[in-house]
Amino acid sequence: MADGPGVVEQLYFVIRVWKEKNGMRKCILLLCVSLMLTACSADEPDYNVPPAANMGTELKAVDTTLVMESYDGEEAKTEETLETYSSKDGLCVIEKKPSYYEVWLYHDQGEPYAVGRAYAETILEAGRDYAAVLEPYLYENIDSAFPNLDGEYTPVVDRINLLKGQIPEAYLQELEGFAEGLSGGIKGMECDGRLSYEEVLLASMVPDCLRGTNCSALSVWGEKSVSGERIVSRTMDWPMGSVNQMCTAQAVTHYVMGEGKNSYTSVSVLGMLDVLTGINEKGVFAAMLDAGSGNDYVCEGKKCYSFALRYALENMNDARSLGEYMVAESKNFTFSHNIIVTDEKDCFVAEDCADESEFSTGQSLLRDKDTQLMDGISWDQPDSLCVVNAFQAEGADDHLTVNGDNYIRFCKYNAWVGEKERLSVADVKSIVTRESTERYSGYHDIYSYLTYHIIILDYATGEMDIAFTGPEGVVDHPAFTKVSY
Repeated sequence: MADGPGVVEQLYFVIRVWKEKNGMRKCILLLCVSLMLTACSADEPDYNVPPAANMGTELKAVDTTLVMESYDGEEAKTEETLETYSSKDGLCVIEKKPSYYEVWLYHDQGEPYAVGRAYAETILEAGRDYAAVLEPYLYENIDSAFPNLDGEYTPVVDRINLLKGQIPEAYLQELEGFAEGLSGGIKGMECDGRLSYEEVLLASMVPDCLRGTNCSALSVWGEKSVSGERIVSRTMDWPMGSVNQMCTAQAVTHYVMGEGKNSYTSVSVLGMLDVLTGINEKGVFAAMLDAGSGNDYVCEGKKCYSFALRYALENMNDARSLGEYMVAESKNFTFSHNIIVTDEKDCFVAEDCADESEFSTGQSLLRDKDTQLMDGISWDQPDSLCVVNAFQAEGADDHLTVNGDNYIRFCKYNAWVGEKERLSVADVKSIVTRESTERYSGYHDIYSYLTYHIIILDYATGEMDIAFTGPEGVVDHPAFTKVSY
């Protein structure tokens, strides 16, 4: 087992800092939450329930809940192509690989509507029962956002129509071509095993329309990196569907753009045309993380921030410009969120506060390693920063120190990044996969049963490795796949 603080020492550390910030009453609350981390989870909402096979096991000693196996010497593998599919007009090509689909959309050769239609055609050609993958996932998310609809989905359609009108025209044309081609003219909202036009649209609006993502990210560079160059990690936590069906549709999508636009790559789900994580040809990497305020959701007059991020990757040539653009637009978005933004030179977090209520400070800013953090938290590692599902800057809405899920993960990152003077790519992989799948505690973990994939970008080599969660669910010490971008 590697040197460094054990779980018990980390727990004492978290409780001590929490007590200093919040007093004994909240310290006791944190202790109760933290003790849950060492045992099986209690009942949770549908999309948080771990597989039954992993429930009801015997409680184990705390020190058995970490996986300390190193990734040193374990190179990511490149997956072979199993099948290739292409649209008749050549605007879309899909390669099926063992763990994911690799997609090329050739916007440099056709109009957006035609590209979207070609994408739908190619998915259908691939023989995927796409409705079986996507429809249950959509209605699980709808039930979470609207628990009392009882089959009447007018409020969902209203949200779709409001947000659709704010999507940039080129993306809307592409999305409509895709939705019309995939739905075959079916309209309306009904969980009936067939995808409708509205359901296909909704699939590309889930973060903006229904719920946010629960994720984390880490960047190290300079004195904290073995190579001296930047390493970025992005853990994507996402509901995988009742039978992990979304894990059969992992996708790396290349948007090939014409002159004057950046080409870029998105890591997401087959058929989803928004951007949750992306990197453009200039080396600008960006990934969004929910930072919801808990206040009322507003979508009237608001924009989809996932499509705004796509626009930014397409049009911005450096991390600062992209981050500043997202901060400037923050009040126009539906949900508050963080976006980690990096390039070879810089690393920032756009803390985008969309909340304009009286309960919010309303502060949005571009955070870097020198930004003063809010009272009660300390990031102790040089040339590095981490992101969880809360803002960190002084003056921001505090959903970090008062939220055990965020605070525990922040403290884990702080402790584990500090175990070594310098970190390699292998070290970063070990940090973000350290927790054992034998103990489920949901959002309290950096690596949990919700982890859909983990992206590691090494600016020293230009290589991107991804651990894709498969239909079997999250496993200990996952294998990484080398992916092109």
